[in-house]
Amino acid sequence: MKLRTTISLTTISFALALLAVACKEKPKNEQLVMLLEKNVTTFDPRKSADSADARMQQLIFNGLTRKNEKFEAVGDLAESFESSPDYKTWTFKLRQGIKFHNGKALTSADVKYTFETLMAPGFGSPKAGDFTATATQPAASPGASPAASPAASTRPTLIPLLQIETPDPNTVVFKCTNPMPGLPNQILPVGIIPEGTGETQAKAPVGTGPFKLVSFTSDQDVQLTAFDEYFGGKPSVPAIRVKIVPDNSTREAEFRKGSADAGINLDLEPVTVEQLKKAPGVKVIQSDGTNLAHLGINTTDPVLKDVKVRQAIAYGIDRDAIIRDLFLGQAKPASSVLPVNQWAYEPEVTTYKYDPEKAKQLLDEAGKKQTGEQPRFKLTLKTSPLSISKKVAEVMQEQLRKIGIDLAIQSLENQKLTQDITEGNFQLYYRVMVGANQSTDMFKFAYHTKSMPPNGQNRMRYSNPKLDKLIDEAALAPAAQRKAMYSEIQKTLATELPQIYLWYPAAITVHRERSTGLVQDPSGDWSVVRNVKLNPQQ
Repeated sequence: MKLRTTISLTTISFALALLAVACKEKPKNEQLVMLLEKNVTTFDPRKSADSADARMQQLIFNGLTRKNEKFEAVGDLAESFESSPDYKTWTFKLRQGIKFHNGKALTSADVKYTFETLMAPGFGSPKAGDFTATATQPAASPGASPAASPAASTRPTLIPLLQIETPDPNTVVFKCTNPMPGLPNQILPVGIIPEGTGETQAKAPVGTGPFKLVSFTSDQDVQLTAFDEYFGGKPSVPAIRVKIVPDNSTREAEFRKGSADAGINLDLEPVTVEQLKKAPGVKVIQSDGTNLAHLGINTTDPVLKDVKVRQAIAYGIDRDAIIRDLFLGQAKPASSVLPVNQWAYEPEVTTYKYDPEKAKQLLDEAGKKQTGEQPRFKLTLKTSPLSISKKVAEVMQEQLRKIGIDLAIQSLENQKLTQDITEGNFQLYYRVMVGANQSTDMFKFAYHTKSMPPNGQNRMRYSNPKLDKLIDEAALAPAAQRKAMYSEIQKTLATELPQIYLWYPAAITVHRERSTGLVQDPSGDWSVVRNVKLNPQQ
């Protein structure tokens, strides 16, 4: 009798456990299953600039501003904003009635907290470069007072370029040390967090976005549920499961067997995209994209500091062949950091049509002559572990071999790759720039001497005082003069090549027929997901 009771209790416990699991997981017809090609490193919107992190942040957070279809900054959490004539004061009026996922009402204090913690010394935000400047202070000797420190011994420190005032709960005033005409664009990627939650945002994010986090299992999945009180309207889909699937073949299989509903700019292999176009029950949306595939060049490297060497590499890469044979036409050639439909795009720049003889001539002029079968010199190209990235690198390796360059390939996990290029531990890297190149603020962020890490993303360590001056002047120039100035900037960059612009990958969304309402953003922004609807009959 005692044994029978034990079995009964065990059975009941097991049944309750199954019931708990069933209650925790939404039924399939209520859950949108999306695929993500790499792991999420942090949910904190102040921290990461990685594309996987950014996609999650687009679902969980809102910034003061967002981009419209013309890549212009418009209000998001802010219902309006305006600047002083000298662009040193920006005033943002917050929408009223907005709530965070924890039920707290959004106020100007939350905005102040978000930016002040982001700019704090030691926080290490890759986004801080837009809002801080590097200065040096005397470094105190052990046991010595600061006044006794030798002037020659200095240490870097971050000086905020913004002071934030909150005259009332719905008003935020940014006081800028320097004119900052591009501030509405610069703050775009900064999601606002509730005051006092900075320590927990990396793993337990709380935002104002259309979805809130339920759970995260590293390298497996992210579970999200709709935020019913979202100020933009309740999302059409009640829950999302984001499955992290690094392997291309596995991602394809997920769509074919119906265990995945959608994927946006998944870095699928081009042949996989073409096959999925023919798969039953699967739809593929393909359009011109704005993201930019490029080679980053360490301009301080002993070999690569010579512009003729950089130009030779550009002439030695057959972009058209790669787009045709590897990408199967799912890309367009690029000659500028800006996308072609951006208002300041300049088409009349130096371009580098495949010309191996011209490349060899430039290398000879640079003193890198080839003797016999020996390579002129060796370089290392760092790239991500994605199969398509490795294939691009392998094709470039063979193409550059023909002009006498021995190219080694080093495939690194994304976190290590980001760390190496941020720290300048590279010669060449291959990456796709996502979203940031849609604004002319990109010129300062990526090419200004003062924007070298940790103050920005001039990872190439490129320095051109004349270009710095032009970038600064263009930001403050009357609108009628800016186009010509940005054209000159693009012409300079196309000649000096701190980056080699390769192609704009097509924007590609794959989805099953049961998911409808997907409107593709040219940069692959995931905020469109809130309007997706699920057809339970399919």
